Amino acid sequence: MKYRINKSILKFTAINLLLGIFLFQSCAQLNELSNISKPKVSVTDMNVTGLSLQTVELTADVEIENPNNLAVDLSSYNFTLDINDLNFISGGEEKGLNIRSNESSIVKVPITLDYSELLQTFQSLRNESESNFDFSADFSFDLPILGMVNVPVQYSGKIPVVKRPSVSMENFVVESISLSGAELSIELNVENPNSFQLQMNQLSYDLQINGLESISGSVNEQIYLEEGSSKNIKLPLSISFLNAGMSAYRILNGNEDLEYKLTGSTTIGSDLPYFKLSDFDFDKSGSVNILR
Repeated sequence: MKYRINKSILKFTAINLLLGIFLFQSCAQLNELSNISKPKVSVTDMNVTGLSLQTVELTADVEIENPNNLAVDLSSYNFTLDINDLNFISGGEEKGLNIRSNESSIVKVPITLDYSELLQTFQSLRNESESNFDFSADFSFDLPILGMVNVPVQYSGKIPVVKRPSVSMENFVVESISLSGAELSIELNVENPNSFQLQMNQLSYDLQINGLESISGSVNEQIYLEEGSSKNIKLPLSISFLNAGMSAYRILNGNEDLEYKLTGSTTIGSDLPYFKLSDFDFDKSGSVNILR
Protein backbone atom coordinates (compact mmCIF):
# COMPACT_ATOMS: atom_id res chain seq x y z
CA MET A 1 0.00 0.00 0.00
CA LYS A 2 1.37 3.40 -0.91
CA TYR A 3 0.92 6.46 1.26
CA ARG A 4 0.81 9.90 -0.19
CA ILE A 5 2.17 12.74 2.05
CA ASN A 6 0.18 15.91 2.06
CA LYS A 7 2.83 18.62 1.45
CA SER A 8 0.43 21.36 2.49
CA ILE A 9 0.05 19.80 5.94
CA LEU A 10 3.83 19.46 6.30
CA LYS A 11 4.36 23.07 5.27
CA PHE A 12 1.72 24.26 7.73
CA THR A 13 3.27 22.20 10.56
CA ALA A 14 6.76 23.56 9.87
CA ILE A 15 5.52 27.14 9.87
CA ASN A 16 3.70 26.56 13.16
CA LEU A 17 6.84 25.01 14.67
CA LEU A 18 9.05 27.95 13.62
CA LEU A 19 6.43 30.38 14.83
CA GLY A 20 6.29 28.60 18.19
CA ILE A 21 10.08 28.73 18.57
CA PHE A 22 10.09 32.42 17.66
CA LEU A 23 7.30 33.17 20.13
CA PHE A 24 9.08 31.17 22.85
CA GLN A 25 12.33 33.06 22.32
CA SER A 26 10.51 36.37 22.14
CA CYS A 27 8.68 35.66 25.38
CA ALA A 28 11.96 34.70 27.06
CA GLN A 29 13.60 37.91 25.85
CA LEU A 30 10.61 39.98 26.92
CA ASN A 31 10.71 38.31 30.31
CA GLU A 32 14.39 39.22 30.65
CA LEU A 33 13.71 42.79 29.60
CA SER A 34 10.78 43.12 32.00
CA ASN A 35 13.02 41.96 34.89
CA ILE A 36 15.99 44.24 34.14
CA SER A 37 17.55 45.89 37.19
CA LYS A 38 19.76 48.92 37.69
CA PRO A 39 23.47 48.14 38.03
CA LYS A 40 24.94 48.27 41.53
CA VAL A 41 27.58 50.98 41.97
CA SER A 42 29.97 51.32 44.93
CA VAL A 43 33.29 53.01 45.70
CA THR A 44 35.58 50.19 46.80
CA ASP A 45 38.48 52.53 47.60
CA MET A 46 39.68 56.11 47.12
CA ASN A 47 43.36 56.83 47.58
CA VAL A 48 46.01 59.48 47.03
CA THR A 49 47.80 58.46 43.83
CA GLY A 50 49.88 61.60 43.28
CA LEU A 51 51.29 64.28 45.56
CA SER A 52 53.50 67.35 45.18
CA LEU A 53 53.91 70.88 46.56
CA GLN A 54 51.41 72.03 43.93
CA THR A 55 48.70 69.36 43.68
CA VAL A 56 47.18 66.24 45.15
CA GLU A 57 45.62 63.57 42.94
CA LEU A 58 42.89 61.26 44.21
CA THR A 59 41.67 58.18 42.37
CA ALA A 60 38.31 56.60 43.15
CA ASP A 61 37.91 52.92 42.32
CA VAL A 62 34.23 52.54 41.43
CA GLU A 63 32.90 49.01 41.02
CA ILE A 64 29.90 48.49 38.72
CA GLU A 65 28.03 45.20 39.04
CA ASN A 66 25.62 44.14 36.32
CA PRO A 67 23.06 41.70 37.84
CA ASN A 68 21.19 41.20 34.55
CA ASN A 69 21.33 38.41 31.99
CA LEU A 70 22.17 40.90 29.28
CA ALA A 71 24.90 43.52 28.86
CA VAL A 72 24.38 47.15 29.88
CA ASP A 73 26.16 50.34 28.81
CA LEU A 74 27.66 53.01 31.04
CA SER A 75 27.13 56.28 29.17
CA SER A 76 28.77 58.86 31.46
CA TYR A 77 29.45 59.95 35.00
CA ASN A 78 29.53 63.28 36.85
CA PHE A 79 31.08 63.98 40.24
CA THR A 80 31.55 66.67 42.88
CA LEU A 81 34.14 66.83 45.65
CA ASP A 82 33.26 68.84 48.76
CA ILE A 83 35.76 70.26 51.26
CA ASN A 84 34.40 71.45 54.61
CA ASP A 85 30.87 70.85 53.28
CA LEU A 86 31.41 73.24 50.35
CA ASN A 87 31.71 72.19 46.71
CA PHE A 88 35.35 72.65 45.68
CA ILE A 89 35.65 70.82 42.38
CA SER A 90 33.36 69.04 39.93
CA GLY A 91 33.80 67.16 36.68
CA GLY A 92 32.75 64.20 34.63
CA GLU A 93 33.37 62.11 31.55
CA GLU A 94 31.51 60.54 28.67
CA LYS A 95 32.36 56.91 29.28
CA GLY A 96 31.35 54.36 26.68
CA LEU A 97 31.77 51.18 28.70
CA ASN A 98 29.93 47.89 28.15
CA ILE A 99 29.46 45.69 31.21
CA ARG A 100 28.73 42.09 30.30
CA SER A 101 25.84 40.16 31.81
CA ASN A 102 26.35 39.06 35.44
CA GLU A 103 29.83 40.60 35.53
CA SER A 104 31.46 43.62 37.18
CA SER A 105 33.95 46.28 36.07
CA ILE A 106 36.11 48.85 37.86
CA VAL A 107 36.01 52.46 36.66
CA LYS A 108 38.83 54.70 37.90
CA VAL A 109 37.86 58.33 38.50
CA PRO A 110 40.92 60.64 38.82
CA ILE A 111 40.55 64.01 40.57
CA THR A 112 43.32 66.63 40.86
CA LEU A 113 43.19 69.42 43.46
CA ASP A 114 45.39 72.51 43.34
CA TYR A 115 46.82 73.38 46.76
CA SER A 116 47.12 77.11 46.12
CA GLU A 117 43.41 77.28 45.28
CA LEU A 118 42.54 74.98 48.19
CA LEU A 119 44.41 77.09 50.78
CA GLN A 120 43.11 80.32 49.30
CA THR A 121 39.52 79.07 49.51
CA PHE A 122 39.83 77.45 52.94
CA GLN A 123 42.11 79.64 55.07
CA SER A 124 41.63 77.39 58.10
CA LEU A 125 43.50 74.56 56.35
CA ARG A 126 46.77 76.53 56.56
CA ASN A 127 47.12 75.24 60.11
CA GLU A 128 45.94 71.70 59.37
CA SER A 129 47.88 68.65 58.19
CA GLU A 130 44.86 66.99 56.54
CA SER A 131 41.34 67.74 55.39
CA ASN A 132 38.07 65.82 55.14
CA PHE A 133 36.43 65.39 51.75
CA ASP A 134 33.10 64.09 50.49
CA PHE A 135 32.89 62.53 47.03
CA SER A 136 29.51 62.27 45.28
CA ALA A 137 28.88 60.94 41.78
CA ASP A 138 26.09 59.96 39.42
CA PHE A 139 26.65 57.14 36.92
CA SER A 140 24.32 57.14 33.91
CA PHE A 141 23.36 53.89 32.19
CA ASP A 142 21.46 53.31 28.96
CA LEU A 143 19.20 50.34 29.79
CA PRO A 144 16.67 48.47 27.61
CA ILE A 145 13.04 49.37 28.37
CA LEU A 146 14.08 51.68 31.26
CA GLY A 147 16.08 54.05 29.08
CA MET A 148 18.65 56.37 30.72
CA VAL A 149 18.91 55.86 34.49
CA ASN A 150 21.24 57.42 37.09
CA VAL A 151 22.81 55.55 39.99
CA PRO A 152 24.30 57.75 42.76
CA VAL A 153 27.32 56.86 44.89
CA GLN A 154 29.11 58.57 47.80
CA TYR A 155 32.39 58.26 49.67
CA SER A 156 34.16 60.21 52.44
CA GLY A 157 37.81 60.33 53.40
CA LYS A 158 40.84 62.50 54.17
CA ILE A 159 43.57 64.10 52.07
CA PRO A 160 46.95 65.43 53.27
CA VAL A 161 47.40 69.21 53.14
CA VAL A 162 50.88 69.98 51.77
CA LYS A 163 52.26 73.46 52.44
CA ARG A 164 55.20 75.19 50.79
CA PRO A 165 58.33 75.90 52.86
CA SER A 166 58.99 79.52 53.85
CA VAL A 167 62.38 81.20 53.33
CA SER A 168 63.80 84.28 55.06
CA MET A 169 67.18 86.00 55.07
CA GLU A 170 68.88 85.83 58.47
CA ASN A 171 72.44 87.13 58.14
CA PHE A 172 74.96 88.46 55.65
CA VAL A 173 78.53 87.66 56.73
CA VAL A 174 81.85 88.89 55.31
CA GLU A 175 84.11 85.91 56.04
CA SER A 176 87.26 87.54 54.58
CA ILE A 177 88.10 90.52 52.40
CA SER A 178 91.14 91.73 50.45
CA LEU A 179 91.86 94.18 47.67
CA SER A 180 91.19 91.44 45.09
CA GLY A 181 87.91 90.04 46.40
CA ALA A 182 85.86 88.75 49.32
CA GLU A 183 84.49 85.51 50.66
CA LEU A 184 80.91 85.92 51.83
CA SER A 185 78.13 83.80 53.25
CA ILE A 186 74.42 84.30 53.67
CA GLU A 187 72.29 82.51 56.20
CA LEU A 188 68.79 81.48 55.23
CA ASN A 189 66.14 80.31 57.61
CA VAL A 190 63.94 77.68 55.95
CA GLU A 191 60.79 76.53 57.72
CA ASN A 192 58.97 73.28 56.97
CA PRO A 193 55.34 73.73 58.13
CA ASN A 194 54.36 70.15 57.23
CA SER A 195 53.94 67.08 59.42
CA PHE A 196 56.48 65.14 57.34
CA GLN A 197 60.10 65.57 56.30
CA LEU A 198 61.10 67.47 53.17
CA GLN A 199 64.37 67.40 51.22
CA MET A 200 65.86 70.24 49.18
CA ASN A 201 67.95 69.16 46.19
CA GLN A 202 70.38 71.13 44.01
CA LEU A 203 69.81 74.56 45.53
CA SER A 204 70.99 77.43 43.30
CA TYR A 205 70.77 81.10 44.22
CA ASP A 206 71.59 84.66 43.09
CA LEU A 207 72.25 87.62 45.37
CA GLN A 208 72.22 91.27 44.39
CA ILE A 209 73.36 93.90 46.92
CA ASN A 210 72.92 97.65 46.62
CA GLY A 211 72.24 97.34 42.89
CA LEU A 212 75.60 95.67 42.10
CA GLU A 213 75.89 92.83 39.63
CA SER A 214 74.43 89.63 41.06
CA ILE A 215 76.58 86.94 42.69
CA SER A 216 75.63 83.30 42.11
CA GLY A 217 76.21 80.12 44.07
CA SER A 218 74.86 76.61 44.57
CA VAL A 219 74.66 73.77 47.09
CA ASN A 220 74.79 70.28 45.62
CA GLU A 221 74.20 68.14 48.70
CA GLN A 222 70.72 67.28 49.88
CA ILE A 223 69.32 69.42 52.71
CA TYR A 224 66.85 67.73 55.08
CA LEU A 225 64.04 69.73 56.67
CA GLU A 226 62.47 67.88 59.56
CA GLU A 227 58.72 67.97 60.09
CA GLY A 228 57.35 71.11 61.73
CA SER A 229 60.80 72.64 62.19
CA SER A 230 63.06 75.38 60.83
CA LYS A 231 66.70 75.18 59.81
CA ASN A 232 69.44 77.72 59.16
CA ILE A 233 71.33 77.08 55.94
CA LYS A 234 74.69 78.72 55.25
CA LEU A 235 75.27 79.55 51.60
CA PRO A 236 78.80 80.49 50.41
CA LEU A 237 79.51 83.27 47.89
CA SER A 238 82.66 84.70 46.33
CA ILE A 239 83.06 88.15 44.81
CA SER A 240 85.91 89.46 42.66
CA PHE A 241 86.51 93.21 42.87
CA LEU A 242 88.21 93.00 39.49
CA ASN A 243 84.79 92.18 38.02
CA ALA A 244 82.51 93.93 40.49
CA GLY A 245 84.59 97.10 40.84
CA MET A 246 85.96 98.90 43.89
CA SER A 247 82.49 100.18 44.72
CA ALA A 248 81.74 96.64 45.94
CA TYR A 249 84.84 96.82 48.15
CA ARG A 250 83.67 100.09 49.70
CA ILE A 251 80.16 98.71 50.29
CA LEU A 252 81.45 95.59 52.03
CA ASN A 253 83.87 97.64 54.14
CA GLY A 254 81.17 100.10 55.19
CA ASN A 255 78.82 100.00 58.14
CA GLU A 256 75.56 100.74 56.37
CA ASP A 257 72.79 98.16 55.97
CA LEU A 258 72.70 96.36 52.63
CA GLU A 259 69.72 96.43 50.34
CA TYR A 260 69.49 92.95 48.89
CA LYS A 261 67.49 90.90 46.42
CA LEU A 262 67.82 87.12 46.74
CA THR A 263 66.36 84.63 44.30
CA GLY A 264 66.75 80.87 44.35
CA SER A 265 65.43 77.61 42.97
CA THR A 266 65.52 74.00 44.08
CA THR A 267 63.48 70.81 43.90
CA ILE A 268 61.61 69.50 46.93
CA GLY A 269 61.20 65.81 47.66
CA SER A 270 59.75 63.74 50.49
CA ASP A 271 59.60 60.15 51.68
CA LEU A 272 55.80 60.27 51.58
CA PRO A 273 54.29 57.69 49.20
CA TYR A 274 53.47 59.08 45.74
CA PHE A 275 55.29 62.37 46.45
CA LYS A 276 56.81 63.72 43.23
CA LEU A 277 59.84 66.00 43.02
CA SER A 278 58.46 69.53 42.93
CA ASP A 279 60.00 72.76 41.67
CA PHE A 280 60.33 75.42 44.36
CA ASP A 281 61.42 79.02 43.72
CA PHE A 282 61.84 81.87 46.18
CA ASP A 283 62.36 85.60 45.82
CA LYS A 284 63.25 87.73 48.86
CA SER A 285 64.30 91.35 49.22
CA GLY A 286 64.92 93.82 52.03
CA SER A 287 67.78 95.20 54.12
CA VAL A 288 70.30 93.34 56.28
CA ASN A 289 73.26 94.17 58.52
CA ILE A 290 76.81 93.19 57.55
CA LEU A 291 78.40 90.80 60.04
CA ARG A 292 82.15 90.34 60.22
